[in-house]
Amino acid sequence: MNKKMWRLSLGLLFTLFTSLYANAGVQNYLMWQLPSTGISFPVYVYSAGTQVGFIPSNTLQVFIGPYVPPATSKSGKSLGTSGNYTLYYQNGSTWYSCSLVLQNGGVATSTTCTGAVINSPASQNGAQSNVYTTAMAAIAWPTAASAPSNPVQTSYSNRTISFQNNTQYPMIQIGESCNVANATNSAPSCQNTAIVATITRGTPYVVSVGVQGLNSSAFYMSSFCTAKTVAACGTPPTVTQCSSAPNPPSPPTGWVCTGGYFAGQNAYATKIEPTILAVNGGVPVGASNVDVSAVDGYSVGVKFYPASPAYCTFTVPPENSNVLGAGFYSKATPLAQITAGSTSSLQNMCLASSQLPIPVSRKSGRAWKLSIMAGNYFAGCMSPCTYATSNLGKNGITQDDVNTFCCQGNKNTPATCDVGPTKMGANTSTYNTNIQNSSRFQNNFQNVYGFAYGDAGSDYACPPETNFVVEFTSVNK
Repeated sequence: MNKKMWRLSLGLLFTLFTSLYANAGVQNYLMWQLPSTGISFPVYVYSAGTQVGFIPSNTLQVFIGPYVPPATSKSGKSLGTSGNYTLYYQNGSTWYSCSLVLQNGGVATSTTCTGAVINSPASQNGAQSNVYTTAMAAIAWPTAASAPSNPVQTSYSNRTISFQNNTQYPMIQIGESCNVANATNSAPSCQNTAIVATITRGTPYVVSVGVQGLNSSAFYMSSFCTAKTVAACGTPPTVTQCSSAPNPPSPPTGWVCTGGYFAGQNAYATKIEPTILAVNGGVPVGASNVDVSAVDGYSVGVKFYPASPAYCTFTVPPENSNVLGAGFYSKATPLAQITAGSTSSLQNMCLASSQLPIPVSRKSGRAWKLSIMAGNYFAGCMSPCTYATSNLGKNGITQDDVNTFCCQGNKNTPATCDVGPTKMGANTSTYNTNIQNSSRFQNNFQNVYGFAYGDAGSDYACPPETNFVVEFTSVNK
């Protein structure tokens, strides 16, 4: 995965908020921004006597919640956000605290946190963030009148990713491409194999991540059973059976191998790419960073979301942008998804994305066959880069074609990938423009990136304690 140059870390904070929204426009959010000196961590946040937040360090930015700037109705009623928060930290045996009081979207005079201000969102290259921050002076808080009631630290030891088979198929198999060179990656969460689990409908497969983390892994659906029942599926295929040549592979009767990450096959599967960073000394190294990738191709309907609703941040392209945006994500509002729709929608989109090598071959009408079929079943769609690379030296495919559709350079930046709107390249190919603007194909794609650095618009940083759910929702016949 091409991850951000910087990483934002968040914590989920459900608060007791009394807010009225000024309008139904873009939702803004308010985030704590505590000083790096003057106070001690962790910090516990309370509202109305109940703990509503835990901040283990100043580098882990934590959301307070939705925010409405100062506003007044025609009748004189305050419309901005209001709330009352008490923050605590302990130094030795002594507790210290201060209070932040919000009235009509501003800091009230009754606030005791020295220097508390609300900073406006950042903007860059014409892009405007929707995140405000509450900053404070780097000054020790006053001694607390009493210790907080039952302060609880967030536990990061039970972090999981749950994979669910919600397709029409009674059994599927998933694989994992794991960065084993990363020092924090090891079994059981890190397994570099094209078949890591077999999943029946109604019985999720859960990957336990814990405090160790799982850095730059990728999961994908590697096979599915077309029979009507689990019993009729029989014995699932092995890696060897799905790796056999020539294409398509020959799995047991009733099974279709997909994914393309088996030995001897071309990579094309939809990849779900989580980076859940390690926890050192009780403090997460950073956020849980996730995305759904169609860089190599796509093969399956999928929905990816936090197991419990969470505030997650994203950046605005290009890749090195530091503009912060945020949203509130759940099963109803997933981080990313590919919707298969009708039984032919993804296949039709793949057919509509076929590319012609430029410029001479356009005249001949010779298209690139990006669709991958396994008998009567649509197994997936190769990206133009995958197609050109796998067919180099065949059917007139040259190195120039590879260079055209594969981003060049180690960092895969806009400068080494983008081409103008009148030129054919990875960023202007119909494959990628269809992914980015898929309304004509039943809105198949949401927050899915299709080429190199494109994850800047599809890469989400969620609270480090977040558990995630991956629903495989359909494959196309």
